[in-house]
Amino acid sequence: MTQNHLAALIAKKKAGEISPSELIELNALLKADADAQQTLDKVDAIWNIPLENAYVQEEYVTERWNALSNRLFETAVPEVLPRKRSGIVRKLVLYTAAAACLTAVVTGSIWLWNYYHCPAAPKQNIVSTKNGSKSKIELPDGTQVWLNSGSQLIYNDAYGKELREIHLSGEAFFDVAKDAEHPFIIHANELDIKVLGTAFNVRAYPDDKRTEAALIRGLIEVSFKGRPSDRLYLKPNEKISVMNGEMLKTEIQEKPEIAVTQAPLRSQEEPLISFSKVTGQSPADSTIPETAWIKNKLIFRNKSFEELAKDMERWYNVSFNCKDSALLQKHFTGSFYHETVSEALEILKLSYPFHYTLDKNKNTIVIE
Repeated sequence: MTQNHLAALIAKKKAGEISPSELIELNALLKADADAQQTLDKVDAIWNIPLENAYVQEEYVTERWNALSNRLFETAVPEVLPRKRSGIVRKLVLYTAAAACLTAVVTGSIWLWNYYHCPAAPKQNIVSTKNGSKSKIELPDGTQVWLNSGSQLIYNDAYGKELREIHLSGEAFFDVAKDAEHPFIIHANELDIKVLGTAFNVRAYPDDKRTEAALIRGLIEVSFKGRPSDRLYLKPNEKISVMNGEMLKTEIQEKPEIAVTQAPLRSQEEPLISFSKVTGQSPADSTIPETAWIKNKLIFRNKSFEELAKDMERWYNVSFNCKDSALLQKHFTGSFYHETVSEALEILKLSYPFHYTLDKNKNTIVIE
C-alpha cells in the first residue's frame, strides 16, 4: 500500500464517492495496518474538514473542463468522449481536484503531526579522515580528539545534555574533559568505553581482527556489545584487546593481572580477550606504539604482514594486492617515520625477500 493510494481512498470516502469494494478495502487497511489507521486519525485530528468544504473553485473546474474537452474534440476520434457526458466528466474533474486537495491535506497533516508531536531525531555530526591523513578536533565540551587515517567519529546535537556519547570507526586518541555529571561513552566495535576524564587510545577499524583500548591516564570502564552487565576496568598503562565478532562466545570473569580471560582459544592460539602493559618502544625510546601515530610515527611489533599491510594502506593511502601467501604470515617489528611507501617496502624486504610493483596512477602495490 502506498501513501497516495491510502490518500485516494480517504478522499473518496470524504467525498461520498467511495464504492462498496473500495470501502471494504479501506476498512481492511485500517484494521490490518496500524500506520493506515494512524494516518486517518492524524488527518481527522489536525485537518478535520469534510470534502465538500474543500476549497476547489468552480472557475478552476470550468477552466480545466474546457481545456480538456477542447483537446479531446480536436482529435480524429471524437466518439471517445461524447459531449452529452460532459456532466460526468465535470464531476470527475471536480473529484480529481478535490482528491488532489485532500492528498495534500493528508501529506501536510502527517508532516504537521510529526513536527509537533514526534521529537525530531538529533542532527548527526560526522568527522572523518581519509587514508593518508589525520586530524585533530575539539568536541563541544572541550574534549580533544586526534583521528588517525581512515577513521570516522559520530556524535549528535544531544551530546553533553545528559551523556557525552560518540561512535568511533577507526582509531582515535582522546583527552577527555572532566565532567562528572555527564559521562563520556564511546561505542567502538565490540567495546563500549565509559570515562569521566582521562586520556586513552581506541583502535576499532571494522576490518581489523581486534578492537583495542589503551589507557594512558585516569580510569576507564569497559563493557561489551550485547553484555552490558560484564564490566572491566583499566588502570593507567593497561591495554585491552578483544577479538571482533566473538564476544558472545566468551565467558568473562574478573580481570586477572595482565593475563587473558578464561575463554576458548582459536586455532592460532589467540585469546578472545587479552590484557597487556603499555610500554615504550625500547629502553632507549619511550615512545608508546599505541599512540605513536599522533607524532606521525608508525610502530609495529611482531605484526603479520597481513595486518601490517592494512596499516600501511591507511598510512600511505595505497592499496595492496599480495599474491605471496607465505609473506602474509610473516611477522615484522619496526617503525616508519618519514619513509615513503617504497622506502618502507625496501626496509621490510631486508627481513623477508619479496618482489613488488607500484602503480602510481592507481595507487596500487602488487606483491608477487
